[in-house]
Amino acid sequence: MDTKHQDLIHSTLVSWNEAAPRHAKVNAALQQQVQAPDFNNLNAGLHRLLQQEALENKAVLQLCCNNGIDLLSVKNMGAGRCVGIDGAENFVAQAKQLATLAGHPDMQFDCHNIYAIPESLQQQFDIVIVTVGVLNWMPDLPAFMAVCNRALKPGGKLFIEDIHPLLNMYDESDAGPTVQYSYFNREPFEDTSGLDYFTGETYEATANYWFQHTLADILQAALKQPLQLCSFEEVAENIGNYCAELQHAPANPPLGFVASWQKHE
Repeated sequence: MDTKHQDLIHSTLVSWNEAAPRHAKVNAALQQQVQAPDFNNLNAGLHRLLQQEALENKAVLQLCCNNGIDLLSVKNMGAGRCVGIDGAENFVAQAKQLATLAGHPDMQFDCHNIYAIPESLQQQFDIVIVTVGVLNWMPDLPAFMAVCNRALKPGGKLFIEDIHPLLNMYDESDAGPTVQYSYFNREPFEDTSGLDYFTGETYEATANYWFQHTLADILQAALKQPLQLCSFEEVAENIGNYCAELQHAPANPPLGFVASWQKHE
């Protein structure tokens, strides 16, 4: 990866670390909620796909796990070894705390640059999951898919659920979402207003950078790996709290997608 992208990733991770205390404050109720044995934070589409898997004793890795509540949800579904990786150490600390409160202190959460996870985690997992709000932060999508592939055992499965790339054409405003950007934009977006996407509060933050990837970009990046597409579904419902009101618009665009791939034996 070139130096420019490395610098953008570093700045973005600093911005996420700044956001972590704000997220923890907004989500304070999680400390109680995760203690429920049936706690589940997964969106319906990904939850449905994972229910079709025999999760018992399966090793699961979540890349860009944030505070770990999606991986904790998978653990509650019966998964075995669960490992979460995130590049923001403050969110990793939150994930460890929530897992302990939930009665799963054996869950492993580590801080690594996603593009440089250790060799000890390669070909170790039956399932890799990537949940909403990850792909846009990846400057090199083919390299990210290669990371997913390397983590999987032969025959393992990759599950990705994320905001639909079409939504990146929209800008949120008081008047509602409007189309402002090209679907084929290739320049990184810079933001210094902070990452409090729960309340929308802005604050002076270190710059973070995100990237537009088309649906073709995502599918082609997976095709470059020994990964066979098993399922793909576009989602009409809000799954990422971005331009959520479009769910009820007469001309409803796809708001998300959920897909699975299987690594060749």
